[in-house]
Amino acid sequence: MKYKPEDYINSGFYEGDEDLVNRKEKVVKCRKPHKCMGGCNKEIDIGEYALLETGFMDGKPVSCYTCLPCIDKWLDVINGGSEDVEGD
Repeated sequence: MKYKPEDYINSGFYEGDEDLVNRKEKVVKCRKPHKCMGGCNKEIDIGEYALLETGFMDGKPVSCYTCLPCIDKWLDVINGGSEDVEGD
């Protein structure tokens, strides 16, 4: 992890999801593969960490996984760095 877990949770990556009720975000270690919804569309493999957003939309449970490299790029831009630079 490039940043602290709380930095990922507080990144604001999922802000704007006002239709989501009981929304929660946390950093998880994936127990099965998931597709990254952060823009890269890569598969998040078993054992990799991801930011998980959960909640209810239209009364139904929903979840969204985003790989940490996508969140790293987001945080790099927010923090004034370049998304192309590794290991800041």
